[in-house]
Amino acid sequence: MDETPQPGLGTRLRMARTRLDLTQEQVAHAVGFVPTVYGRIERGDMLPSVPKLRELCVVLGISADMLLALPPPPSAPDEQEKAEEELETQPALRRLAMLVRALPPQRFRLFRVALQTLLEPPEAEEPGDS
Repeated sequence: MDETPQPGLGTRLRMARTRLDLTQEQVAHAVGFVPTVYGRIERGDMLPSVPKLRELCVVLGISADMLLALPPPPSAPDEQEKAEEELETQPALRRLAMLVRALPPQRFRLFRVALQTLLEPPEAEEPGDS
């Protein structure tokens, strides 16, 4: 592994963030960084702590192994491919989850009601109803 992971880590963080269509500010606030600090991490000027790296992985939906460019363990190539495929198919879902988490309580209740309404099966129309 490269002894100075900052530039590569920053590039991979930026790619994961843009894949989810998030701003640096949104990611920074989600993990408790000041936006300028997160910007420095993406530029490779500094490294996050291990707990913050974990939070970044959760928010961005990427494994620490992928962020740090670690090779997959030899015994699990199928699992790695499956995990990568899942990450590629879920960016919109992760972005939605992040936006929902940021909703104030009243708007969250409205969102929940709207979602439940969408999930209910449509009512069958009775003859004569239009």
